[in-house]
Amino acid sequence: MFVTSVKPAEQILQIPPAWWPSYFEFKNYTEVFQIMPLFEYLKNSIIYSLSTTIVCVLLACFAGYSLSRFRFKIRNASIVLILSSQLIPWVMSIIPFYFIMQSLKLNNTTIGITLAYSIWAIPFCTLMLKNYFTSTLPVEIEESAMIDGCSRMKILFVIALPISIPGIVATAIFSFILAWNEYMWASIVLSDTKYKPLSVGIHDFIGQFGVTPSVSLFMAASVITTLPILLIFGFLQKYLISGMSDGAIKG
Repeated sequence: MFVTSVKPAEQILQIPPAWWPSYFEFKNYTEVFQIMPLFEYLKNSIIYSLSTTIVCVLLACFAGYSLSRFRFKIRNASIVLILSSQLIPWVMSIIPFYFIMQSLKLNNTTIGITLAYSIWAIPFCTLMLKNYFTSTLPVEIEESAMIDGCSRMKILFVIALPISIPGIVATAIFSFILAWNEYMWASIVLSDTKYKPLSVGIHDFIGQFGVTPSVSLFMAASVITTLPILLIFGFLQKYLISGMSDGAIKG
């Protein structure tokens, strides 16, 4: 993708193909910002992804901790319901969810996009953190804290959450990537350019018959779209691997 983005236009579709460009056309990266509002799309993607991440992590921390520590009548039923929700293809909910958002006047709004992304991501995030709390947070630590006079809320914020940082970071990365890569829902409910994320904006760059005016410009935009995810994964890789592996083992 990167090599194609810096290829001269005449070398992209030549026969036989040139696997390596004779010279690098880095101006493609400046031109792509001139022909499409890429900064606007980038800003929207960051807003949607960060807001979805905050909502998902916040609610999943409370829900996951509750399911891992409290014993109540509908606890098992709640876990089964959350698991069952992951078996339903999300595309089946698009049409009814669209009419719900339309009746609430949340189409073409940041709140509507964030709400939709969060609803789809929270069940998995809850299960992930629930398993992490169960497998990595000893109950004895909390019991000792309660003997010393700590409330359940203080235990959560002072003991449970700091110990569970790898699991929380892994959950945050999952939520961020889900919101960053989502295309279907955003393409349906967002008609105003000023609200479109990168995934939809770049698709609009493609012509009516699936032909882009310049393959190199399209690839340059794709590299810009992929770069933030690669950077996040590179910097937080150890937390992601630790959170996913520890949360997968039920204690």
